[in-house]
Amino acid sequence: MNSRERVITTLEHGLPDRVPFDLGSTFVTGITRNAYVRLAEYLGQEVGEVELCDVVQQLAVVGEGVVERLEVDVRGVVPNIVRKGPAIERVEGGDEFTDEWGVRWKRPQGGLYFDIVDSPFSGAISEKAIDGFAWPRACDPALFAGLAERAKEYYERGYAVILENICAGVFEMCCRVRGTEQFYMDLAMNPKLATRLMDKFVELKIEYYKTAAEVLGEYVQFVREVDDMGGQEALLISPGMYRDLIKPRHKRLFEAQRKFFPKPFYVFFHSDGAIYDIIPDFLEIGVDVLNPVQLTAKGMDAAKLKQEFGKDLTFWGGGVDTQNVLLRGTPEEVKANVTERIEQLSPGGGFVFATVHNVQDDVPAENLAAMLEAFRAAREY
Repeated sequence: MNSRERVITTLEHGLPDRVPFDLGSTFVTGITRNAYVRLAEYLGQEVGEVELCDVVQQLAVVGEGVVERLEVDVRGVVPNIVRKGPAIERVEGGDEFTDEWGVRWKRPQGGLYFDIVDSPFSGAISEKAIDGFAWPRACDPALFAGLAERAKEYYERGYAVILENICAGVFEMCCRVRGTEQFYMDLAMNPKLATRLMDKFVELKIEYYKTAAEVLGEYVQFVREVDDMGGQEALLISPGMYRDLIKPRHKRLFEAQRKFFPKPFYVFFHSDGAIYDIIPDFLEIGVDVLNPVQLTAKGMDAAKLKQEFGKDLTFWGGGVDTQNVLLRGTPEEVKANVTERIEQLSPGGGFVFATVHNVQDDVPAENLAAMLEAFRAAREY
């Protein structure tokens, strides 16, 4: 059984030979630069200069020697978006760049990551301003340069292949280009404007899917779609507002993916936090894979999720608690956490082992080693 067969078998809720493993295939299953260097050194791999696939989060391109050594089953391809290699300016107090959406990002001096410092649609705007903005071309051939060759290579070597997106989700992108506080006000006070802005991102994403499917669709089994709908304790918006304003737009995205990409293809959706109340909505609109399965958030109990949704949904992530255990626990605590999660989430298939979101910069190498050791000990069916 090769890696792609292993992943597809578990997504079809069959039993593969072992639990599939993902590290580094997307912007939400990755590892930051310094943590990656420590991991590679632990594995005895030459690192050299670390290439980044996402400068904002400082996510490393995980070298082929490392992923082969770890027997990672998934490979990702990333379009040539600005975050992959921005033109960074040195400014007072840190580094800055502007992305293709007009969002200005800054990393403070001595800091690790970039944060948003300016949004192109802040303040009073009209629907005319949205229509007149210099939106990037989602079908630009430059986005796809080199991707088909890489995806074909991964496919022919037997890996599952996931395509990264051109941007975050429709809700998240509106918060970025408008400002989170202002966009929340739009949703409540001016839903016509809010939905017009969301619809623009839906249109661009669908254009991207269509072009991507034409260029490399025969090699791709997933496109990472995303919208963080939950925080640590609750949803970020009410279930009613989600169902009225955002869910129909997610549905359009998922339907477009299925229309353009050949089978076998699965809808992969990343949504952080306490999202238990709207998981049935995700299933209703066609989500096959839920990531990252943030089990430390309120209501996100692993055994309960598996019992209620495990026959219909594949959990991609949740393999170890990155907020607390992987960061601050002992190696023994890490091993216990990993073993428990595999026991809870893997029965009957429907589980791809990955951390809960990206491995952060300050995770100790000995804890990563403990995670890998425990996973290998418990992954066999």
